[in-house]
Amino acid sequence: MNLILHVAFVHDALPPYRRQLFDLIAGRHRITFFFTNVRDRALADRSVSVRGYRVPEMSDYVIAPSLLRELRESHRRDPFDAVVLPDLGNFSCQMGYLFSRSNKLPYVLWTGEWCAVRHPRRWVMRPLEKAIARDAAACLAYGSRAVERLKQLGASVEQIRITGNSSDYHFSAPRGEELDRIRKDWAIGDRPVILYLGRLLKFKGPDVLVEAFAEIAQSGKAYLVVAGEGPLLPALQEQVRRKKLAHVHFTGRTVEGSNEKDLLYALASVFVLPSRRWRTAEPWGLVLNEAASAALPIVTTHWAGAVGDLIRDGETGFVIPAEDPRSLCAVILEILEQPLRAKERGLRAREAATRFTIDRMADALDWGIRTAAARR
Repeated sequence: MNLILHVAFVHDALPPYRRQLFDLIAGRHRITFFFTNVRDRALADRSVSVRGYRVPEMSDYVIAPSLLRELRESHRRDPFDAVVLPDLGNFSCQMGYLFSRSNKLPYVLWTGEWCAVRHPRRWVMRPLEKAIARDAAACLAYGSRAVERLKQLGASVEQIRITGNSSDYHFSAPRGEELDRIRKDWAIGDRPVILYLGRLLKFKGPDVLVEAFAEIAQSGKAYLVVAGEGPLLPALQEQVRRKKLAHVHFTGRTVEGSNEKDLLYALASVFVLPSRRWRTAEPWGLVLNEAASAALPIVTTHWAGAVGDLIRDGETGFVIPAEDPRSLCAVILEILEQPLRAKERGLRAREAATRFTIDRMADALDWGIRTAAARR
């Protein structure tokens, strides 16, 4: 009989794509989740949400002064057997580590970071990050590149396991009349569609795609859809105006719901995520799993964390140099001119994506929790 453990699960956010995973792991152990700034009526009974404050010029760093107190009080009322910590750069990871050490509790480090973040705060904190990785009873990594990063920080290779990364989205082909309506409403006609979907952030590189499309657009035989919102949206729209590009559509908002994603992926002939390194890099790129489930030809760069695991150049996708509009343009044109060959890689990507599941992630988390608790 499997022992049910009481676990403090520290995780800053509660994104929709993690709900199913958290539900699965909560079904295997007694989990108390600790979130920051999550105001959600759907939170489980054993969830705690603490108030956090973003540090100016450090938008990714949220200080939650009451987190350590909440962990201690919860442990006093009902002692924990183990702790799960999020990525090293988070305040919640650092406070969770302090709590674990002061109470002699084993912990699991779960991370997707695979390269050093370029930020003075992270440089200063590097000795602490090494201590957190080195002292972990178990480490969980999204993919093989995150494993290498953990090893660089001093984690024992015997204590590392890959979780993969996945969401609960799976492509389902929409009705033909829905696609016809969008093609008419957006004046796409019969042009092939190049799709970007995701937050409009600098490290994701949507501006590189717009630059590449400037040359593709000269033929008038393709259409660009940029789906999502983010701080880069006004600059991207200005880039399109300045270059006088036609056949570009911005949704201007976050894509919500499976039905809307199904329509966008069904419209597309090629999916592009032109990631770059800017302070940090794409930890994984879950949108690549989604595009792969739709069997789309995928173009990305070395700076997407899924490269090497889900996306393999020449096999399940095309991996090009970052910040290189000419290379991106050439690959997109090759895909559009040789659709049958490109579709073969899309089908291989779909097959590869089936190996990255939420169940696999839950199994790895379960292993990490049990491994950590056994060392108490």
